[in-house]
Amino acid sequence: MSRSGAINRIDALLSTVSDPAFVSVMRGEPLGIAGTPALAFWITSRDVDFLTLTKATSSCNFLIRGYFRMQTSADVRESIELDVWDAMVNIDTALRSDADLSGNAIDTDIGTATTGYTEISGVAYRTMDIPYSVMLGNEVTITP
Repeated sequence: MSRSGAINRIDALLSTVSDPAFVSVMRGEPLGIAGTPALAFWITSRDVDFLTLTKATSSCNFLIRGYFRMQTSADVRESIELDVWDAMVNIDTALRSDADLSGNAIDTDIGTATTGYTEISGVAYRTMDIPYSVMLGNEVTITP
């Protein structure tokens, strides 16, 4: 198990989502977006779940966010809603296909998907957020 292996596997799984066809998958919260739809994911928190005298098991929580550029056209805005829904389902499917992240985690958990709006550099985006938790066994070795 490794932290870098887990992050690499999350990136690889998100990159398999083809409906909608994301133009990029970014690690970290973006300061700007070159094209949409786009995906980004970043760490939001880390908790110790289980502790023994020599080891600690933890959960690292991520936020996966999809960005869909808003348009003045009503038809385009309507099509974005289907893209958001498809993204929710297809990201869920991709992540559940490898719950242990190729042996880099004990387990993973997908939270409730939500939607909203945000503005980046004066551009409005429809957003889709999915919380994702990764459990790492014996992540920390405790030396007495």
